[in-house]
Amino acid sequence: MIRVVLADDHAMVREGIRRVLEERTGIAVVGEAASASELLAELGRVDADVVLLDIAMPGPGIVETLRQVKAIRPRARSLVVTVYPEADYAVRVFRAGAAGYLTKDRSLDQLVDAVRRVYRGGIYVSPALGEALAARLLGDEREPTHGALSDREFEVLKGLAEGQPLKAIAGRMALSPKTVTTYRSRILQKLGLRGNADLVRYAVEHGLLDAGTRTPPPSDAL
Repeated sequence: MIRVVLADDHAMVREGIRRVLEERTGIAVVGEAASASELLAELGRVDADVVLLDIAMPGPGIVETLRQVKAIRPRARSLVVTVYPEADYAVRVFRAGAAGYLTKDRSLDQLVDAVRRVYRGGIYVSPALGEALAARLLGDEREPTHGALSDREFEVLKGLAEGQPLKAIAGRMALSPKTVTTYRSRILQKLGLRGNADLVRYAVEHGLLDAGTRTPPPSDAL
């Protein structure tokens, strides 16, 4: 029996995935969570073979969450399910210990296949993403500028581009506002940008935002 823990901040999404998985023989959902903190607490309570988690959950960010999942349940295999198709997200989550990366436009059968594949010790990526990753590895596709950002800088970039207040980003990532301000300065320098308005445009142009994300009018006020 494949024991799965689901983590997504949308209850309806969790319910839908639970029903799909439990209709298949040999899969049981043993826990659910709506945030990174709930996920880590759940993993301290129940054992899991596969952790299925969304990239945009409330918490310190997907990379740090994956690392903490690995620390709590070293043998569990993590499958990231997300709306973000951008290859740079996949590179970062695999480096943090994920075993699979599945975009939410895939079919339900592909989701089940991904769960079973990572459970058996395999790696799962969609064909389109696999081609993008291969092209980058072979040098056929130039790595985007934001590929040079550290994982924390990348999380700050995403938060700022989504219109999150500085203090909210700091609280979510367990950092001081001063540290987040320092990260912001480094991001602007590395990307050759001037302010928050440029950050938003850059994120949109490079597919770093959920299509459903609503940002307020960009402002450089911190």
